[in-house]
Amino acid sequence: MNHESNPGLHHLLCSNVVPNTCEAAFFQLRIDDITSQISQLRSRLSELEDQLQLHRAVLSPVRRTPVEILGQIFAHFLPDILQASARDNLVEIQLVCKSWRDAARLTHKLWSALYFEDLTSVAYKKIRQWFDRAGSIPKHLAYSAVSHDACTDQSVACGSLQSSAIATLLVSLEGTLDHLSLKYKGPKCLQNLLDSLGAAEGGPTPQLRRPWYPLKSITLEFNEQWIESPNPLQSMFHHLPPNITSFELRLPSKWSNAFEDGEDSSTAPLPLPQNLLERLSSFTLRCNWDGTQWLEAALGHCVNVETLTMDFMGSYWSYDEYHPHTERLLSSGLLLPKVRTLRLKNVFAASIDILSALKAPQLVELDIDFDCDIEDNYEFSQPLLSFVKRSECDTTFRSFHLRHTPIRTEELSATLRGLPFLTHLTLEDVTTDTTAGLIDAFEALEDGPQRYLPNLEALNLLQLQPDFYFRTLLNFLESHRPYRMENGKPVFTNPHNTFKQLTVTYQTTTKTNQELGRSEVQSAKLVWFNQQSGRYPEVVEVLRKWGGVSVNIGPILYAD
Repeated sequence: MNHESNPGLHHLLCSNVVPNTCEAAFFQLRIDDITSQISQLRSRLSELEDQLQLHRAVLSPVRRTPVEILGQIFAHFLPDILQASARDNLVEIQLVCKSWRDAARLTHKLWSALYFEDLTSVAYKKIRQWFDRAGSIPKHLAYSAVSHDACTDQSVACGSLQSSAIATLLVSLEGTLDHLSLKYKGPKCLQNLLDSLGAAEGGPTPQLRRPWYPLKSITLEFNEQWIESPNPLQSMFHHLPPNITSFELRLPSKWSNAFEDGEDSSTAPLPLPQNLLERLSSFTLRCNWDGTQWLEAALGHCVNVETLTMDFMGSYWSYDEYHPHTERLLSSGLLLPKVRTLRLKNVFAASIDILSALKAPQLVELDIDFDCDIEDNYEFSQPLLSFVKRSECDTTFRSFHLRHTPIRTEELSATLRGLPFLTHLTLEDVTTDTTAGLIDAFEALEDGPQRYLPNLEALNLLQLQPDFYFRTLLNFLESHRPYRMENGKPVFTNPHNTFKQLTVTYQTTTKTNQELGRSEVQSAKLVWFNQQSGRYPEVVEVLRKWGGVSVNIGPILYAD
């Protein structure tokens, strides 16, 4: 029905005339009819939209995402070592759909590392099944007992249930694990585990501790107690697995309950057996003890270590430089004959002179990570360059990574001047005493015809301040790849230069401290761009297009 079937009523649609009773009844019927049609069309539209969504899903890129990529997404989302909540998340991921389940099962990394704080109620068979899904990649079991009472000589049974549980688990995982991490309050707890391992195999003799022996990598952490005999034959370290080649030892802090006073750590015994140290190829030591006794005990026999990591926990290293033993150590240095990679982590500024006690003639890579809360008035170049000279490693030393430190300009430039053989240089979150950041340091490297860092292949400037003045860096780069423009194309005066890679990233900042108005922000950006422009686009284009250099310059990121 429509108004054309009753043209006499058409005038009511085009005017404000009040309808009579019959006319009102007619229009009510018309309204009901239109409403019914709309309802039917809406229902049909909803059905079509549902069908459209289903059909689009068939062609969705997500559906065509390879399971390998899905697996990598899951691995990025989940932690490297799965605690209880993360394990639940992995189980829930597999319940979404079959493709997600397949992706999770095919990503062996997801199943390779487990963390526990209580093993007394764990089904060992399920842990074995979990690790079986990791395929052939290395498997890592981490256990922390710090939430349990500490073990003492007066309470030998303390923690025996946990020790027995992990011993039984190691028996069930025999030949499966590649790395074991244990975190205890003190050494006595580890001794309980050693005793339980003997009992689990039916006897105390070393030959019967098979589940412990195949391990090649182990991490031990003690955070509250340190009661050890100075005799290595009576030490727990004497009973560590005989096939270990990678060892990480985290000792209690000198400010912990392990010592009445921080200075007591200087005489604390560290009875690491010589045969243990001699077979290591990778050694990580976290220690902030005072003195040099621990240093020689830990590194004195590392004749095969190739990767050495020392974590100073952000503490000051105190020692008596006039003690005869210390004088001898600092004058000659501990020989690390095969160390190729040396990492110093959480270094307190004044403790950089630890390098004075070391000698690494085969050094290739040096990575120094300072503690963030440090002063910038410390000497850096002298200890570092003296270490390099004493080690005589200029023919091998190629990569230097400096992280998280304020440093005086002259110290940084002097350091770089003294390392002409470097091929890879990374400065991460490094600031100088000038407001312009690293400008003066790089300007100091532009000294007439002399070209510093002549062998540089890769330069990484990471976490720069947003106001870093780029032109100085470009001038430095041009000194390595000098060119002149002819007919719109560059002509390199030294086409065989080794420089191949530049990476620049910036720290996250606020929009001009959120204090400038929009026009002021735009003005500030324009000034900054004008400073960078001119040669900036040209040099970057030349390096990328004609110079064979990979140039990656990250954007300035703003936080709310």
